Amino acid sequence: MAAVLTTQEKTVSVISLLGEIQRQLEMDQDRVHRDNLYSEVWTTPMTSLAPKYGVSAVFLKRVCARLNVPCPPRGYWARKQSGQRPKAPPLPKSKPGDPIEWRKGDQLPRETPPGTGQIEVAPKKAGARRTMMMGSLDSFTSGRVAGDGYLKPAKRNLPDLVVTEPTLQRAASVLLKLANCLRETNGRISIACGESGFTRKALGDEEGRLKRSVFETNIWAPARPTIVFIGEVGIGLTVYEATVEKEMVYIDGEYLPVKEAKELKPGLWDRKTKTFFRRSAQRVASKRLCLRAYSPYGRVDWARTWTEGKVSLLKQLDGIVLALVEKAKILVPQIAEADRQAAEERKRWDAERAIATARYERSLIIQAREESLRNLLKIIDKWSSDRKLQDFFDDIATRSVDMIDDARAELLEKVHEAKELLASTGSVEALMSWVAPPPKPPE
Repeated sequence: MAAVLTTQEKTVSVISLLGEIQRQLEMDQDRVHRDNLYSEVWTTPMTSLAPKYGVSAVFLKRVCARLNVPCPPRGYWARKQSGQRPKAPPLPKSKPGDPIEWRKGDQLPRETPPGTGQIEVAPKKAGARRTMMMGSLDSFTSGRVAGDGYLKPAKRNLPDLVVTEPTLQRAASVLLKLANCLRETNGRISIACGESGFTRKALGDEEGRLKRSVFETNIWAPARPTIVFIGEVGIGLTVYEATVEKEMVYIDGEYLPVKEAKELKPGLWDRKTKTFFRRSAQRVASKRLCLRAYSPYGRVDWARTWTEGKVSLLKQLDGIVLALVEKAKILVPQIAEADRQAAEERKRWDAERAIATARYERSLIIQAREESLRNLLKIIDKWSSDRKLQDFFDDIATRSVDMIDDARAELLEKVHEAKELLASTGSVEALMSWVAPPPKPPE
């Protein structure tokens, strides 16, 4: 009996162990390591991969951001289908303490980890309000892309970033770290500044941002400028990606660099088949960021641009902050002088407008008096004409006294018909309907 019990116990133990192994296998199937996820997202589109884990493509993209796994940019799969071979960035090394795997059903924290698109400045101290919120950079990538690669988001209350998608995150980091540096000087950055009196200075050809041709769509611009406030002085900021002139070839509806075109279609420049494509110099995005500071005040013209060369913008921020602080001191008297000139011009404009208004009102009075005089003369002329007609009929009535009865009756009947035909408003009624003129204006 003891041997039977021992066998049952062993059977139960084996069944329990098998169940535990099965559960562990199921958990392992729902768990994904960042290395495996990296391989999957670069071999399978996100919309096709997400159902494997029972989540949406947007949620899976957040998982990738949580595990610091780069995702394919927009247009990646279209380029692969067209025969191109776009390169995938390497998987960044995980830092100590960073999550390396995710299991189906695990919730993601609401606070956005660094590098996922949500940019905000840390509070100055505990309990302090946030000094700047950039918002989600998805608004930039979810919009359109111009023919030259520059982003054209549908929203317009966004940071003033005129860049392509590869440099978007770095451009946002420049504004973020600049805000942190300005915090030490009691400065602050207002994204999409809604205060009145500020205008955005548009990018021009001199800024290195050129349109490819007259058929190229206009670049995106925010509805409100991005302003850094140093004390009471505002300075406009724009982070844009400069262009560089390259030799390009137009193939399959888009411009490609000559080097890339040769790799994609080496037979395009075959001397034997004489298949040559015309080359042209075009302005293309250079991945070199520029920070432009300018005066957002309409009457104060100033602008300065910092460009990435051997030194990135992030390493120039200390010097940029010092330059902005010094320029704010110089702008104070310039803004005051501009306000004074604007006030004087306003006074002069008000005085000229008052004179013009007085002249216009005087001309209206003169016209009204002249019109009233003309109407009065018409009434008098009409009265004079009516008096002549009345004298005419009275004379006929006087002469008809000596006529025989039948002839006199016939004549008086015609007089009556003539008066009815010439019937008109009397002089009293005509004068009552007359509009008196306004008082004579002073000389």
